[in-house]
This record gives sequence, structure tokens and C-alpha cells, in this order.
Amino acid sequence: MTESCFRMKGTTLTSIVLEVIQFEPDEFETQLAAKVASAPHFFTRSSLIIHLGIALSATEFELLVVLCRRQGLQPMAVKGITDALKGVINDLGMADISQSKLSDKALTPKSEKPSETSESSNRDDNVTAAPINKATSEPVKPAKMVSRPVRSGQQVYAEGCDLVIIGAVSEGAEILSDGNIHVYGTLRGRALAGVKGNTAARIFCHTMEAELVSIAGRFVMQENIQQQCWKQPAQAYLHEDALVVEKLH
Repeated sequence: MTESCFRMKGTTLTSIVLEVIQFEPDEFETQLAAKVASAPHFFTRSSLIIHLGIALSATEFELLVVLCRRQGLQPMAVKGITDALKGVINDLGMADISQSKLSDKALTPKSEKPSETSESSNRDDNVTAAPINKATSEPVKPAKMVSRPVRSGQQVYAEGCDLVIIGAVSEGAEILSDGNIHVYGTLRGRALAGVKGNTAARIFCHTMEAELVSIAGRFVMQENIQQQCWKQPAQAYLHEDALVVEKLH
């Protein structure tokens, strides 16, 4: 019997949602270039979902996609007012996900999603037995434990639970969790907690040197973190819808 050539799996995708409120090409490009320049390590080569809040002609939509790609973004799907654009969306190799449910939380740092998220290749991670929730007598999903450093280019996602990293997270790595994130080492890459909208999630690390931290779609970049708690034990959490990154006392 011929061995299967592939497997198909569901996954969690960390993407930026660009909501188009109005479209005047020159002004749109100027504003988009300024936004990308404010955080190039975050936006460059990031997958993009375009949310059309206004009706565009096929020509306008094609131009919008070109302008996004010119700024290093990678439009992969579109939603919103797309009835007149079915053909051009298909021609551009994009997907129409207007019927899909997305969490379109604004990406707004305190001062002002995870590329394709792959499953962790860490097959020897240690996972503890599930504790019991005494209030409901139901088992609580245990934290995902990663007992080795997360290297540049790797992505680790903890679905439906907390994520615990016993070691460092290298620059260029990305860790994601539906719950809290604990890093018992230096956090140099990207950390995104509460990725499905859990605003109570927090991020804790032994040494904060992150490129980006995010909770439930709100994020802050490295330049902001450096002013708060650089190279110190730190935590990140939401307070009145703003992301706070501070030294652990």
C-alpha cells in the first residue's frame, strides 16, 4: 500500500487584521508605510487579513493589495463587503472568509494577530497530570511544559491552557498560549498570551528582552519595553484595556 504523502491538520493562525475604513491610494500608502515603519520586525512579512468596511471596485481592491505587498505585508484572505470582488479575490490567490468568525481586536500598544503557527516539534515535553477543578469536579487542562530552549524560527502554541517554558526564548522565536505564559529564562522573541481573546491572561518571565509581547490582541514593541523593565524579571497584563509591562517586585 502506498504510504500517504501528506497529513491535513487544523491550526491556529496569528494574523494581522487590516480594517479598511476609507481608501484614497496615496493617503492609504502613506499611513500604512508609517505604521509598518513604527514596528518593522512585527509587521514585515506578517500574514494579513483585509477586512473591507467599504465597497471597493475590483481595480481599487487590486491596488490596495499591491500597496500592502509593497510594504512587506502578505495579504492572504479578505472578509467584509466582498460580493462584487469574488473573481478578483480568486485571481489574486486569496481566500474569502466573510462567513468566518474572527477576533478583530485592535492592535494598539499602550503608547498608542500568530505567519503560520506550526505545532511545536517538542515531542519529549513533560506534561503533568490534570488537576481537578473543585468547583465543577471536572479536570482542568494542564499547562504545556517545554523543557528546552525555544530557538529562533520556532513557534510553540499551547491550545486551551497555559504555556511554561523551562529555558530561554531566542530572538526570532514565537510562543503563543490561550492562557498565561511563564518563561523561566530570558524572553527575547515574541510572546502572545490570551490569543483567543482571554483578557485575563498574563506573561511572566525571568529576564525581559522581548521583541514583542501581546495579550488578547493588544501589544507593545521592544522599544517601549526597554523603557520599563529591560533585562529584569517582568510581567505583562491588561489594565483598563491597555497593555502594561512592568518589573516584578
